[in-house]
Amino acid sequence: MRLCFLQERQYAPYAKWFGTAFQQLEASAELLGVLEAAMDASTWRGREAALSKAYEALARRHNALGITATVDPIVGPFHSRPFQVIGGDRFVKACRAAIQDPRVRELSLLGSIDQFGDSTDLLSSVGQARQVARALDL
Repeated sequence: MRLCFLQERQYAPYAKWFGTAFQQLEASAELLGVLEAAMDASTWRGREAALSKAYEALARRHNALGITATVDPIVGPFHSRPFQVIGGDRFVKACRAAIQDPRVRELSLLGSIDQFGDSTDLLSSVGQARQVARALDL
């Protein structure tokens, strides 16, 4: 769901409003039912089937952005194990390959502070966020 906010260049609010805001995104029309099916599934295979649909939808949406070379949007087996995955590393590699600026290319893959904390107090306090970022060496 967070990826949809990024893809649509919309602010992802904190947990209280996250689901409501997600429903306003274009992606929600395709993904809400699929995500509900994943939550309602009574077996891991049922969850996997629903999540696979979500992964493929997100992959197609990524390709439609045109920010990288096209990445195959189909799930496949995780090595010899009986699990279907999208292979998110392929999208990371495509994104990294599309970076033109060498300074940006050298930045850490760790990302921003909101990947490590979901506390409104933390995320709304620049001082606290910087302390955590320093501790995590971001």
